[in-house]
Amino acid sequence: MKQSLTRTMNQEWLLRAALIVALAASCLYLLAPFVGALTWGVIIAVSLWPLFRRLTERFGGRKRLTSILLGSAMMVLIGFPLALLGMAVTNGVQWVLALDIDLKHLNLPPPPAWIAGLPIVGQHILDMWQRGASQLTDLARQAFPYAKDGVLWLLKKGGVAGVAALELIVAVIVASVLLAYHKRSVDFAVRFSTRLTGAEGPALLDLAARTIRGVSLGVIGTAFVQTVLTVIGFVVAGVPGVMPLGMLTFMAATVQLPTLFVWGPAAVWLYFDGHTGWAIALGLWGLLVVNTIDNVLKPYLISQGAQLPVLLILLGVIGGLVAWGVVGLFIGPVLLAVAYTMLLAWLYHDTAPEADPGV
Repeated sequence: MKQSLTRTMNQEWLLRAALIVALAASCLYLLAPFVGALTWGVIIAVSLWPLFRRLTERFGGRKRLTSILLGSAMMVLIGFPLALLGMAVTNGVQWVLALDIDLKHLNLPPPPAWIAGLPIVGQHILDMWQRGASQLTDLARQAFPYAKDGVLWLLKKGGVAGVAALELIVAVIVASVLLAYHKRSVDFAVRFSTRLTGAEGPALLDLAARTIRGVSLGVIGTAFVQTVLTVIGFVVAGVPGVMPLGMLTFMAATVQLPTLFVWGPAAVWLYFDGHTGWAIALGLWGLLVVNTIDNVLKPYLISQGAQLPVLLILLGVIGGLVAWGVVGLFIGPVLLAVAYTMLLAWLYHDTAPEADPGV
């Protein structure tokens, strides 16, 4: 009798487990197209929470109004530059496809006359210029026939960028809803984390939120500063299309690509347009100021969030980017931060020392 009862209970437990697994798998399958947007929505909501709280106080506690205004502002800040960038890319593609360059007469201009008058190094610089011009010209002659094919390939990939922009818009809407109903969102997150990890759940949840804000401040803040400095260089040097180039710089810096990919071609364009001095100045500005500030500002800003080793956070940023793309910039550091904290709690029990952010 007892064996029969035990067998029946085991069968019921297996049936319930199978139903739960099937339900979870079905939900994941249904939500799979929206996972990226939902993840970005949570990241945006967590990052903007301090600003949302201050704005809510300014608007007399009207949370829905604040979330609508903040969401609309984000839509404008995202949509307007993307539209300008799209128009600039379209014009650039048309210009490249219309190019008809005689590669036989493709040569770099001669070096300025004053270089020959430089003592000691003048002749050496002239020799290097001539060798570099010969190599660069040969390289351009070999690469140019593939340029139009490359542009056409980029046009085919433009649909991916459109989907990413749509996903970002959906993420802004999700973030606005989460902020408007933040009490329910926080209560759900706290209960879920508590069920998963016990009493340490709220502390780990707070750590994840602080890590996301720290990475947001470090990555987005540094990208913004680099964009401002690059735009200043473009304006002073007289480079056209400053707004779309600035947006492109911000996007490249956000996904951890070198800003050299933006200001480098601009400096080359200035050189071929006859502005050698401005081309050199823009190159030095980008190399010594724009690129260098990334190595100083980003670790400092990231360390202002979660009090964790900067090296740990940077490894999470780089590893997350490689593993999951742009969204991995935030997922990677959060995973490492939570794992690191749980490891310390396991090693030192309830007396885990505070991590030194400078390690």
